[in-house]
Amino acid sequence: MTEPASHHAEEPLASAVNVSEMQGTSSEESQADQPAASHQDGPISSTPRDSSWRRTFYTVMAGQGISLIGSSAVQFALIWHLTVTTGSASTLGLAGMVGFLPQALLSPIAGIVADRYNRKIICILSDLAVGILAVVLAIIMGVAGTSTEVIIAVLALRSALGAFQGPAMQAMTPQYVPADELVRAGGISQMIMSASFLLGPVAGAALYGALPLNVVLATDLVGALAASGALLLVSIPSHRAKASAEMPRPQNPLLELKEGLAVYWEDPSLSVVAAAFILFSILFMPLSSYYPLMTGAHFDLGSAEAGIVEMSWAAGMFIAGGVISQIRIKREVRFALFSLVVLGAVTAASGLLPPTYTGWLVFVALCAVMGAAGNGFNTPLMAYLQRTIDPMKMGRAFSAFQMISTVTMPLGLLIASPIAEELGVDAWFLIAGAAIALVGAGAFVAESAVARKAVA
Repeated sequence: MTEPASHHAEEPLASAVNVSEMQGTSSEESQADQPAASHQDGPISSTPRDSSWRRTFYTVMAGQGISLIGSSAVQFALIWHLTVTTGSASTLGLAGMVGFLPQALLSPIAGIVADRYNRKIICILSDLAVGILAVVLAIIMGVAGTSTEVIIAVLALRSALGAFQGPAMQAMTPQYVPADELVRAGGISQMIMSASFLLGPVAGAALYGALPLNVVLATDLVGALAASGALLLVSIPSHRAKASAEMPRPQNPLLELKEGLAVYWEDPSLSVVAAAFILFSILFMPLSSYYPLMTGAHFDLGSAEAGIVEMSWAAGMFIAGGVISQIRIKREVRFALFSLVVLGAVTAASGLLPPTYTGWLVFVALCAVMGAAGNGFNTPLMAYLQRTIDPMKMGRAFSAFQMISTVTMPLGLLIASPIAEELGVDAWFLIAGAAIALVGAGAFVAESAVARKAVA
């Protein structure tokens, strides 16, 4: 999903659909007023209704879960090393930026590739490339040392190779999950990923204390082999199979990208979401790099406490994923925007906490709420995208979200880093959280107006 430099930024982070059955998108208000059978606007899934999709889904998710444990552990170890050796918000901000920027540059290409070629093969090759790169970089790090510059380079290269996996995985999900099961599948996948994130920081802290950093990095290969092996075990129909007769020959990549991005202004609800997501990314992406600093600098605690913060966030995600998988969300976009308001409010509250151990305990609890709210934003929104977008444009559509989150990172850091350095990282939590809550509330009102206009 993406994920990006930290799972706090999930980001915003997966069809055998007959393109001739496209109906065009509509607002969520008009969808919600329809009978349950007609609620599934947009592309109609031809995924079989038997239980075979569940076997495929759980096999893929098992591989992804193991991979995410390894990636989360490695990411935690790298970021925590920078935290304890530099204690600098600017350095952590730079680490976050290089973890996002390569994905921003490669996202347009990744989306086009995901729509042109077999998405399963793309995911396998991406996972293997990341694993092989980890071993190579571990050897280089053993020779060159673990300086800040080397770690920054490692984060950038991991980001670049991982850029192709996100859009392909998200766009591939409707190829084997029925349309009316996408929210449920999204909730379950978030539970699996959250469980991985619970274990990842624990593993990362243990590995960081027991092994050299380059050896910790090499463990990424294990997760890569698990993820690619799981995909090799399942059969996933190609999104091109039923649309091959209608699919045009590859054209100018810029025109292909423009065609994929057009889905956001063709659907008024998505236009509102895209605008809100841009503002949200500017405000929140810097925070995804500042969580370790909040623990280490503001509360003056160590790696164990930083790991607990990560686990709390993941626990909130896990619980929310379980709840979302059991309920039917009729207005997916509004649910996502309301969750954004909650996320902003709780983030702002974190910035008001005193630098005491009691304050840290409250921060741990608030991180669980933030994780739950982040899941409430991400899962329904991804399901809405997967359900309504033409499968031949889905890779480019998801790459646009990835591109937004990465392109806005440098802008957010330009704003956040001076404030965090001058006033403290807690000040940015307060400022960004309040702004995110306002963005979410404004987008909620705007989307409701769009829906009323569509009904009228």
